[in-house]
Amino acid sequence: MNHQGKDIILIVDDQPINLKILLSFLQEQDFELRILQSGVQALALLQETIPDIILLDVMMPELDGFETCRRIKADERLVDIPIIFMTALDTVEDKVTGFKAGGVDYITKPFQQTEVLIRINTHINLRKKALKLKETQEELLLQKNKLEALINSIPDPIYIKDVDNKYIGCNRAFEETAGKPEQEIIGRGDHAVFSSKVAASFRVKDQEMLAFGEAKRTEELIIAPNGEKLFFDIRKTPYIGPDGNLLGLIGIFRNINELKRAQQEAEEERERLSVTLQSIGDGVITTDVHGKTVFINRAAEKLTGWKNADAVGKDSDEIFRIFEEKTGEKAPSPVVRVLRAGKRLALSRDAVLHPKGGTKMSIADSGAPIRDRENQVIGVVVIFRDITQEKKMEQERVKMRKLESVGVLAGGIAHDFNNLLSAILGNIELASSGVTKDSKISALLADAQKATERATKLTYQLLTFSKGGEPIKEKTSLPDLVSESANFVLHGSLVSCEFSFAEDLWMIYADSGQMSQVIQNIILNAKDAMPNGGRIRVECSNVKDLASGLLLRRHKGNFVRITLQDTGVGIPRDIIDSIFDPYFTTKKEGNGLGLAICHSIIKKHGGHITVHSESQQGTIFSIYLPALPAPKSKETEPQDQEKMVSSTKIMVMDDDLMLRNLARSQLAALGHDAVLVKDGAEAISTYQEMQESDSPIDLVILDLTIPGGMGGKETAQKLLQLDPEAKLIVASGYSNDPVMAGYNEYGFRAAVAKPFTLKELRKAIAAAH
Repeated sequence: MNHQGKDIILIVDDQPINLKILLSFLQEQDFELRILQSGVQALALLQETIPDIILLDVMMPELDGFETCRRIKADERLVDIPIIFMTALDTVEDKVTGFKAGGVDYITKPFQQTEVLIRINTHINLRKKALKLKETQEELLLQKNKLEALINSIPDPIYIKDVDNKYIGCNRAFEETAGKPEQEIIGRGDHAVFSSKVAASFRVKDQEMLAFGEAKRTEELIIAPNGEKLFFDIRKTPYIGPDGNLLGLIGIFRNINELKRAQQEAEEERERLSVTLQSIGDGVITTDVHGKTVFINRAAEKLTGWKNADAVGKDSDEIFRIFEEKTGEKAPSPVVRVLRAGKRLALSRDAVLHPKGGTKMSIADSGAPIRDRENQVIGVVVIFRDITQEKKMEQERVKMRKLESVGVLAGGIAHDFNNLLSAILGNIELASSGVTKDSKISALLADAQKATERATKLTYQLLTFSKGGEPIKEKTSLPDLVSESANFVLHGSLVSCEFSFAEDLWMIYADSGQMSQVIQNIILNAKDAMPNGGRIRVECSNVKDLASGLLLRRHKGNFVRITLQDTGVGIPRDIIDSIFDPYFTTKKEGNGLGLAICHSIIKKHGGHITVHSESQQGTIFSIYLPALPAPKSKETEPQDQEKMVSSTKIMVMDDDLMLRNLARSQLAALGHDAVLVKDGAEAISTYQEMQESDSPIDLVILDLTIPGGMGGKETAQKLLQLDPEAKLIVASGYSNDPVMAGYNEYGFRAAVAKPFTLKELRKAIAAAH
């Protein structure tokens, strides 16, 4: 189409008199005219110029108009150019021949100026609209892909429910958690997705949230399909429609298994530490950064005269009261000295401890800062012992040696306990902050939640475009699907629905989730057309050899027809041709996508949808879907054939420490030994070193992307140079990377996309062998 200048009209006629008549009034219009006198000339011109419309004479020598039209329509570049035949032939047979050849209209000679102009402008405008629609559809597809990537890239499971506690949407992470594909989740309740115990818990808590309409946060346990116990931090928020009404709820899961495990390990480690500290003969006092007592062991209780329960929370100077032996003056606080120095100190060589209600004693003490994993000081540990008898029994020189020895010992113990306390307290703090104080996680979840709320309405309407837009088909029986979808929409309304299904109704090959959406959209429109109540009749029947009918000549074979007829107000004639156009709507709160999506779904299923309506007489939608005439049978799905792989030594390359540790645990669960490396350079050196040892690497899993380092693709090439028989698996979070799609071309034997399950990992390992 000529987007920058005038609309181009190509006129092909071998009769000068006809050309003269057309030019007499077309030259006065705002068109650019191209005049040719044969079909051969027209075909040659079309190789260089693409007009906006063609006026084509039927009766021409050498190549008539019908054949010229057929050849034009055979060219993909020209197929959408409207062709209007000009002829004195006006029989039905001639017109049918022209339309079959690809023409869109007829102009009968002699020409009527007004008629010719109207037909030309009509078809040029229709073509412009068709091209605009195509551009809009391409833009929708692009936006759909972005939206799908956003939702499915979120690693946390996300689900959406309606006010009846039925699932209406979820992301891929939720599918993995539930162990079911989306089409087996949508439209169902919790008992159809999870175990009865988990489902009951979900339903009660979701109903409670829906009842109050307030966001909630809970911690729940889910038993995965493989029997694994999964702890989730679940945030639930109301799903509010554009009109402010509550439409359901949105739930976002955060897997806290690692947090729970860390808490448990931290608690166990703290218990072990407590037992160890209680078993030590020296007194041990720990404080926070403010000098408040956190813990004292039994030895410290005996030496200070304080019980741990009474000492906790009190200032350490009140518990550990030390004075200078020679002057009798109060000694500087060991906690303050360590905090100022920021390092381990032998605090005093001539300190005297004044215990609560006891006898003064000479002590040797030392202190050290307690640091978390980020090397921040979070407290102090003070270790001391009673050296009164030692000082009395030995000479000054021996006493000094003893004190020095005690100081060294105390320093070593302080260092060891400092490391232990740093790890334990660091884990506790990080674990606690991960649940209640981690602003980064909260911010990320908040952003994801806001984006989800804004996109929820569009997401639901564009379900048909998810996963690339293609339906996931399976053998489907229509009666249950149709009746359940219709009844779901009409529940609680004034509209009744009656069903009629042929006893021998054929099955279809379809995506049940998408087909349910078609039925619901049409039923919903019918209900809206009957605000005061009415009746809908749904009928399913078999249609043999559809090509024999006049309605759909381009469809061949056996079809199942779904007819949906209502008693509503009907569709006005002036808009009925536009109802399947995207964004066309007569509803104040509609977005015009419902019937457009229905049309798209039916088309992707190889079917067709028609509509007939009379004002105030109701509307009839007829859906034709290709039938499977074979008798209903329950097909058995082939079981995955995985060869068993015995225990092997597997090297895992990943720049993320957490993921490396996770890989170690996963491989251990599968009975394999893991060797962990962080980048390509380390992978190559480690592989070469172990291949020369008695314990070679059997298999290598390479992360495709290593920021700032050698990634999986380059590493694979170098490993294969070292060992052409190396067994390699590529792993990546970018499933659309060319290497993942054609891994064999890069030397890999298998590929696994992150995040992956144990089953997927086991399958990849088996494939690599």
